[in-house]
Amino acid sequence: KEKYVHSESFFSFGWSHGKEKLEGKPDLKKGSYYANPVLDRPYEDEKIIRDHSSFAHPNIWPSEEDCPGFEKAFKRLGGLIVKTGEFLARHCDAYVSTQLVKRGGDAARKDVSLVDVVTKCRCHKARLLYYFPRDTDEEDDEGEEEKEKKDDISGWCGWHNDHGSLTGLAPGMFFNEKGEEVECPDAKAGLYVKSRTGEVVRVVTPPGCLAFQIGEAEQLMTGGILQATPHCVRPPSKKGVSRSTLAVFMEPEWAHLVAAPRGIDDTELKRGANGELLPPGVPALLSRWKEGMDFGEFTEKTLGAYY
Repeated sequence: KEKYVHSESFFSFGWSHGKEKLEGKPDLKKGSYYANPVLDRPYEDEKIIRDHSSFAHPNIWPSEEDCPGFEKAFKRLGGLIVKTGEFLARHCDAYVSTQLVKRGGDAARKDVSLVDVVTKCRCHKARLLYYFPRDTDEEDDEGEEEKEKKDDISGWCGWHNDHGSLTGLAPGMFFNEKGEEVECPDAKAGLYVKSRTGEVVRVVTPPGCLAFQIGEAEQLMTGGILQATPHCVRPPSKKGVSRSTLAVFMEPEWAHLVAAPRGIDDTELKRGANGELLPPGVPALLSRWKEGMDFGEFTEKTLGAYY
């Protein structure tokens, strides 16, 4: 796996394990493989590739000998998620335009259309995630309160927001120690999100469906009309069960200005931006973004905070 590690791009292409920090701690509980699901080489200019390697670097695929069928399956599912995201983005844009009119903002928002981000931007990133099985069972004789304290809800992946515009997610798949797919063995395991009111909700994606969540760039570029989705992943209580999913991060080009629509009050934009909905140790949005930043600068600050 080490031959597919690419540190020059902040580990944004190829294999990555233990490089990221979540809730202030190194994340050793999952491994990831990153690639652009749509374009293998989005730019030919070598200077662009060097200067913006976390966006523009060509894909790094494992060989057929190392992982048969990996590249083809990755592109097929990743491309489907992007295409589905386009349909959802049209509804999001229509809703945002309606809300901007009500709030006295610029309803056109042509420079920040989510549809444009999904369909025209060349540097989307897909992340194949594998959550390693726990080594031991939770103690059966412990009370629920003690279990929550010992192995809290974010035991597989710490609370965070995605920093792009729109994230698409395939349903999580669970596997036993033989690598065979199994039903989720624990009704409390899996993806959790926080609502705007701080309510914690377990997300169950039906078979054959996709889930989507909003990222921080879209929160900023809609003036907070759409809000980034805080989320984490909880492991099952029993050992020997792993989980896998594919996440696709649809995001602007690096030169795209990350700014609120004209004429809108920024109160909602900054809601939760000081980390109010996230645990200590998670880099707050306002610690990584300021007025006038483009998405490349925002990404650099974000990667620097997490890696």
